[in-house]
Amino acid sequence: MNTKLLVAGAMALIVPSTLCLTGCSFGLINTVSYQYENADKYTAGDREIDDTITKINIDYLAGDVKVRGTDTDIIKVDETANTDIDADHQVHTWVDGDTLYVRYCVSTKSINFSKIEKSLEITIPEAQELDDFIIEVSSGCIDLNGFTTDNLYSHASSGNMDIDCTATDIEVKSSSGNVGLTQRGNSDSVKVKASSGTIAINHDGDCKSFDIDSSSGKISIMQNGTIDQAKIHSSSGGVTAMLGTVNTLNVDVSSGGITLDADEIKDLTTKASSGHSAISLGAVPEISSISCSSGGIEVSIPEDSDVTVHVSISSGEFNYELPFTKDGKNYINGNGTADMNIQCSSGDVSFHKV
Repeated sequence: MNTKLLVAGAMALIVPSTLCLTGCSFGLINTVSYQYENADKYTAGDREIDDTITKINIDYLAGDVKVRGTDTDIIKVDETANTDIDADHQVHTWVDGDTLYVRYCVSTKSINFSKIEKSLEITIPEAQELDDFIIEVSSGCIDLNGFTTDNLYSHASSGNMDIDCTATDIEVKSSSGNVGLTQRGNSDSVKVKASSGTIAINHDGDCKSFDIDSSSGKISIMQNGTIDQAKIHSSSGGVTAMLGTVNTLNVDVSSGGITLDADEIKDLTTKASSGHSAISLGAVPEISSISCSSGGIEVSIPEDSDVTVHVSISSGEFNYELPFTKDGKNYINGNGTADMNIQCSSGDVSFHKV
């Protein structure tokens, strides 16, 4: 069995569908209360800004938002609407020192947006490295591309997110919608949570902390580099991951399978409550625990691995290609240095050569 081919095939199917963020459509908002501080300092409408900006803070109620890093030395804020709108209904901006604030409209206790649809596009100098980038959209898609920031926070209450950037600390939250994240370069922390929707991540670089959580939706991850601590959880939906080197990895799936391919994992824990687990490792972990309540387990490791496998199967068979020596309930390969616990309540357990 070639688990790597299975993982690559699954990724090819999952990632493009997750990152296809066209066709976002949301209901129009009517009368709303929208208030914020320093309202008298904001300017209405489209704007060009030549100040040096290192912090961007965007709050947009309804409509798609695009932010692009481009070969320019100014920031442009361009809003599109389906009809002519007055200044109160237009985007509002304020430059406070090195911080750009972007707000959906005038600050007011009551404003009517019936039959008005808006979208926003902001271009920023790609050469300018930001300290902070914050964006929140209540109803609409978020599309970020081509810039660098220390801290990135992106939240969409209802809408897809497509993020392709470089950031040191990343936090992404989606209440309802798919998340596509491409991180170029090393990072300290990547945290992604989707309450309802798929998550697709392509991380090219090292990372200290990796925390991915989906309440309802599949998770697919491609990671090059080294991760110190990684946690992947899906309440409903499978996990497909191709990883480089991970010091500590915990994968927990309540309903769905696990397909994992990694160069090296030193400390591995996987748990699939209902679903098949297919795990392929370039090197056997120093310590590992692999469990499945229903669905079976397949593990692929190098033939010369030094490992002792403790097997507990309630209903199913144990099959293996490796030259194990049986010792009671344990199976020893090589000098048996590494320790691997396998527990399967219902399903077969199989070991293959990588």
